[in-house]
Amino acid sequence: MLLILVTIILIFSLVLLAIRRDLRCLLISASCLSLFLFIFAILTYIAKKGGIGHEVSVMLYGTRGIRNWFMYRVTTLEGLGFFTSIGRYSFPVLLLLTALDMSYFDLAVKLKRRFPLLLVIPLAIFICYIPAVFKALAEEGGPVLRILVTSSKTYVYAYVLSALVVLVREYSAITLPFFKRRFLAKSSILVSLAILFSFYALQDPAQIYLFYHNEYMFLLGLWYLSPSLSPTMYAIVMTGSVVFGLIGAASLVRYISINFNERAEEITLKRTAGLASKWIGILTHGTKNELLALDILLAKIQREHGEDKDVKRAHAITTQLLERIERLHRTSRSTVSTLSPTLLDNILADAVRMTMDRHPDAQLVINPQESGIQVLADGPNLSEAIANILMNAVEATKEAGVDEAVRLDAERERLWVSIKITDKGRGIDKKTLKNIWQPFYSSKNSSKNWGMGMYFARSVVKEHLGSIRYEAVEGGGSRFIILLPKLGLPQGR
Repeated sequence: MLLILVTIILIFSLVLLAIRRDLRCLLISASCLSLFLFIFAILTYIAKKGGIGHEVSVMLYGTRGIRNWFMYRVTTLEGLGFFTSIGRYSFPVLLLLTALDMSYFDLAVKLKRRFPLLLVIPLAIFICYIPAVFKALAEEGGPVLRILVTSSKTYVYAYVLSALVVLVREYSAITLPFFKRRFLAKSSILVSLAILFSFYALQDPAQIYLFYHNEYMFLLGLWYLSPSLSPTMYAIVMTGSVVFGLIGAASLVRYISINFNERAEEITLKRTAGLASKWIGILTHGTKNELLALDILLAKIQREHGEDKDVKRAHAITTQLLERIERLHRTSRSTVSTLSPTLLDNILADAVRMTMDRHPDAQLVINPQESGIQVLADGPNLSEAIANILMNAVEATKEAGVDEAVRLDAERERLWVSIKITDKGRGIDKKTLKNIWQPFYSSKNSSKNWGMGMYFARSVVKEHLGSIRYEAVEGGGSRFIILLPKLGLPQGR
């Protein structure tokens, strides 16, 4: 069972790496691989050592055939011990590096910049366990061996515990619910792997190297298979192995699902947007020319026949259509944003101005918690994107018949700037939520809406290396959260 679980975990980690090829997923996969190597090595040793009951055999191997395969593998004690040391001494440092990569509080950022220092201790211990080096150290006698075994055990548990402390510290520092949920999905993988590893981490490679030296067995024994192990402790070890193995596999599946769905959504939107942009270009070019010709004709009629209210009305409609066609063309084209340091206050002020131009009677509450925040941005594009969401919020509030102001909040979230737009409308149902980023999709029955605003907003935010999320507001309403990377060092909280 244990072998099956760690094999499944390794396979899932490789699937994750295939879906999302970045440093974080590489570290997760490397951690899973080192755990697999360690468990594989000690299962080989246990099978060859023998002396275990049927129940333990099933818990560790699954079937007698698998156990026999391990038992009759041709290997040397030196090779098996070295193989064990690779897994045992690489897993803790990989676990800590992965936890640090997921974390952004001040100390974590400093440690990430000095990560080579974290490699010194595990590398030194690993060198001591190279067969030739270990043999020379073992010949020095018991005290040297005791120091080596104690030091390696201290390193293993100190790094694993440090990784867990880093994860807890990072989780407590996160304030946005979306980030907390996402971090929990990632960190649960590491926590389950750490606990599973800790059950077997006392297996020192020295015991394998010194298999025939009984005087060292009291120091290096397989404690979890000891005859003196109490039934309660035995149950904890065996049950814990299965439970945390299953949690690790399930957490990986969940994280794979999140990344796969995001990637699939991105690909679908790009394809849809590319096709839509092509036809919008054809439509707007032809329609704009015809409307311009009609506008010229109306102006000529007005000059020849004087003021006429019907002609004025037709001229106003034509002008309005030209503005809408131009706005449609602008929101559909593939923009190239030029990012430069920009004050967030100026971007928000422009977005509010655009919203008030469109909805003069709109009620807005602007609440930037801190002035002077800078972001890398294309000011006009980002302002228009935020304005589109503000306008939707204003319209949703009006449609709900609620006399409430739309809130615009901006604050730091360590490495990010969080821009929250909250309304008290009817909210967004699940069916609509699945389609709101699609071009030409709109839940509004309005002749003034192309259904391009949310698509445009998402595209611009992505160009700014940010993300946009939706949350339902308790008691009714919607909240859109735009997350943008901010300039400067992260502020720990």
